[in-house]
Formats: sequence, C-alpha cells, structure tokens
Amino acid sequence: MKSREFVCSSHTISGVVPGGPVASRHGFAARVEACADAGYTGMCLHFRDYAEQQAGGLGDEEMRAVLDRHAMRHVSIEFLTDWFMDGEAGETSRRNEEIALRAARTLGAGVLNVGPDLIGRGIPPETMRRKFAELCRRAEQHGIAVALELVAWGNVRDVDTALDLIGGIGNAGLVIDCWHIFRAGVPPSDLKRIPAEKVLCVQVNDADREPLENIAADTMNRRLCGQGGFDLGGFASTLDTMGVAVPFSVEVISPALAALGLREAAKVSFDTAQSCFSLSGQH
Repeated sequence: MKSREFVCSSHTISGVVPGGPVASRHGFAARVEACADAGYTGMCLHFRDYAEQQAGGLGDEEMRAVLDRHAMRHVSIEFLTDWFMDGEAGETSRRNEEIALRAARTLGAGVLNVGPDLIGRGIPPETMRRKFAELCRRAEQHGIAVALELVAWGNVRDVDTALDLIGGIGNAGLVIDCWHIFRAGVPPSDLKRIPAEKVLCVQVNDADREPLENIAADTMNRRLCGQGGFDLGGFASTLDTMGVAVPFSVEVISPALAALGLREAAKVSFDTAQSCFSLSGQH
C-alpha cells in the first residue's frame, strides 16, 4: 500500500508564534533540510516568509534550488486575507497577492491558500462570491489554483457556504483543516458532500477536547497529532473514503513547538503525524 505523504506547514517549522515581527527565526535552507531529513516531501511557505527571504538576499532561483535539492515535491503558498475588501485593506491585499503569486510561480507551487473574513465585518455573500471569482481569475492567469479555508470563527465555516463560494470556478477549491472542522462542529456527512477534487489542501493537528473560551486564541495552542482529543482516525477515514488524494499538511501552531530546536520540531511533528495517519494503520 502506498504510504501517505506529508507537507510541513509554515507555522509548524517557523520557530515563532504567528503575528510576531518575523515569519521565521530559522533560515530557509536549514528549514527545508530539516523537513526533508524528518521525512516530509513538501513545504508550505507563507508569502510573508517569501518576502523576507527576498529582502534578505535569497533569490528565486536559490530558493527553488533548495527545494529541488531536497526533493520537495509538494509546494504551496499561504495565507492571503482581505481579498474581498476595497479601500486601503483591499490595496494591501492586492500587494500581498502579487507577492504570493510570484512566490507560487517561482517556487513551483500550484496552490495558494486564502482565508475568509476573520473579524466579522459583515461582508455580503454576493461580494464574497464576486471578489473570490475575481481572485481566481487573476490566479488562473499564472496556472495557480486558489484554496479557500473553512475557519471556525470566520464567515466561511460550513460546507454549504464554502461550496457556494467556489461553485463553478475551475481553479477553486478548499482547505480542510481538521482543527477548524472539529471546532466548528462540521459533521463527516457534510465533508462527504465536497467533491474530492475540490479538496486542494488538508491540514492536520490536534487539540484539547474542550476549547478555550476565546476560539481565536485557542487555535494558537494546538497539539501534535495524537496528543489531543480529536478523532483523527475518523477524520482521515472520511477523507480517504471520499477519495481525497492530496498529502496531509501538518499545521501545529503552538508556543511549545515553536520553542523547540529546528530539527527536533521537524522530527516530532512528522513522527507524530505519521504515527496517526499511516495508511496501513487506518481503522
């Protein structure tokens, strides 16, 4: 039986908690090498991280060469927000989009991950649909697909809303993060209504059975796979039954993991994910 492949999410290996002054405290080449040695066959890079590497003098060809040298077959870019906004926020998002699309083109990434409205600004559904279609058209010009993430506290947190947004758009799909699926209470029966080819990214992690009162803060305190209360075996079985074939991206946002040394963080995140999600070990 073919073994499952794993991608290392940007936050898992950054050595920092999201929202800080830098995207990563570890060098790019060192991160890629540590992930490859741990067993990962792919990397997800934040567009902010890409911009920081460029500013530090690491060029596109050098970054691509590092990924190729370590056989990183699955590369994606994240995490664009505010693509649905006008005004100053929209202008900032367009600039970030240009960086993200350049990163995707030059690093061989086929997918750009994006988020919905995360702060309750009351964006009308028709605006979300129109703006998402426009974003997908721009990405399609570069041969890039756009994966919209269901977020437990965002304005896209259920399958019906997500399918409505991506419907009829050839290069559109979804990010299915088990943390958001469990925290939002999305049942497996709803997941099964998503066409397998529209699941462009699967993110895995674990968490305490009971969430913190502030769910946005709770997402910053995830656990390694198998060290929390999620039914990860059931989650994986649902996706396997659906025919979802993309690698699992390990996304563990955790101050404890960020504090570890680079190689230790890569190894423990990979080993725990492999233990949980080995295809031969599925129930």
